[in-house]
Amino acid sequence: MKKKKVSITDLAKELNVTPSTVSRALNGLGNISTKRKEQIVNLAQKYGYRPNHIAKSMVSNKTFNIGLILPEFTHNYFNNILAGIESITYQKGYQLLICTSDALKEKEEKSCMTLLDARVDGILAAAGNSSDNLDHFSKIIDYGTPLVLLDRICEDLNTSYVITNDFDGAFEAVQYLIDSGCHNIVHIKGPDYISTSFNRFLGYQQALKKNSLNYREELVIAGDSEFFLDDVNNILNTFPIDGFFAFSDYNAYEVVKVLKQRDCKIPEDISVIGYADEPLAQYISPQLSTVKQPAYEIGKRAAEILLKIIEENIEVPMTEQLKTSLVHRETTKNKFISI
Repeated sequence: MKKKKVSITDLAKELNVTPSTVSRALNGLGNISTKRKEQIVNLAQKYGYRPNHIAKSMVSNKTFNIGLILPEFTHNYFNNILAGIESITYQKGYQLLICTSDALKEKEEKSCMTLLDARVDGILAAAGNSSDNLDHFSKIIDYGTPLVLLDRICEDLNTSYVITNDFDGAFEAVQYLIDSGCHNIVHIKGPDYISTSFNRFLGYQQALKKNSLNYREELVIAGDSEFFLDDVNNILNTFPIDGFFAFSDYNAYEVVKVLKQRDCKIPEDISVIGYADEPLAQYISPQLSTVKQPAYEIGKRAAEILLKIIEENIEVPMTEQLKTSLVHRETTKNKFISI
């Protein structure tokens, strides 16, 4: 026989209290004695009571669902962002509806429309497509659904952001290379269509300028080019390179492989610094020096900001920038010390 579903009214009758008292106790609201709250919670657990989220949604005009759009899950960086988001949404009673775009504009657009159709209370997104056309995110804003973008700034979108300080992270990395004796430093540049690439590139340039080193366009390689490895070899054949600063740990890993194939000593001959502190940075040999991004904290703060916007009806966009940190491992020398 099918077991009858227990309602708030059933719990209220058994304890001789009002349904509203039971509701407040189960939601941690109202001025209810600790003893009475314990009685209500214990009885709810005894009967396996589960709240009716559809009814709750109709009353509050909220679905208690949050949409999340990520480019992919293959990078540990996005997995950590997801973990940070879930640490907040789960605690606050919200469910995540997760979409992946594979960095494709069409999938990103479809994900936005799917989440809007699902009437989510807000959306978190890391824009990953290579197009400058971000009308699908503008539609979310126009629809009145709160939107917080992660990792990447989109200047045409007046919305909330949680990002890291990529300029400072890149500057610190290149400054470390210079302080350890490097003067001919190659920059492996990220995709032109994302702000993180631009800011890391500016950090690289500023570090050179501060140390009176000339910026040379020929020492910049596109990390997303199909000729990337050929470009690395060509630049090593042409210039007396002593350092590489890469947009990502994956680019840096490819550089390390090339250097080992050429029997270059790392870091004695050439130093390498990556970006993001992916797990592979510790697993390769020699272990990769890198710039650590606080991915978990990015996700956590983004979720906190989104829920604050939702629950307090905040209309003014908020932007939060988190700090990076340099992780010195085996692919860089110790800094020179002046006596």
